[in-house]
Amino acid sequence: MTRHSELSKFERKLESIIKGAFEKALKLDDDFEISADYDTHRRIDDVVKGLGLTVYGMSVTPSEFTITFEFDGPYQNMECMERPTYCHIKLQNDGEYSFNISNNDLKKNWYLGITDHHFNIKLLSEETILETLNEMNQVMLVTVLSN
Repeated sequence: MTRHSELSKFERKLESIIKGAFEKALKLDDDFEISADYDTHRRIDDVVKGLGLTVYGMSVTPSEFTITFEFDGPYQNMECMERPTYCHIKLQNDGEYSFNISNNDLKKNWYLGITDHHFNIKLLSEETILETLNEMNQVMLVTVLSN
């Protein structure tokens, strides 16, 4: 298994878990309004509470809305020093600076990336990357099962 395939698998799992959290929120409401404001920040934090993620920031352009999550809680207790600090999800935006996430949006692929300046797969050895992803998978599994 290569670093790229393992990274892709981890990112797909994390995307699925985040979508699952939004799916639970959508059971209470038919849609979830997204805009770059404090209320949205707080509501998204509530959605991902318990996943080891907190909202670090949000940005919006006419074509995409990006939510940056910081790996928090159990991820900060990991022993590896080269772990990623943030993950980013990018949602397609049709020129609006405010939009709603619905159940149909959860079926679409979201771009999710975890590579950052602490976890750059071009600069780290394959062994380091695979060890880090293995540990992150274990933390993710324990975190999800404990919720």
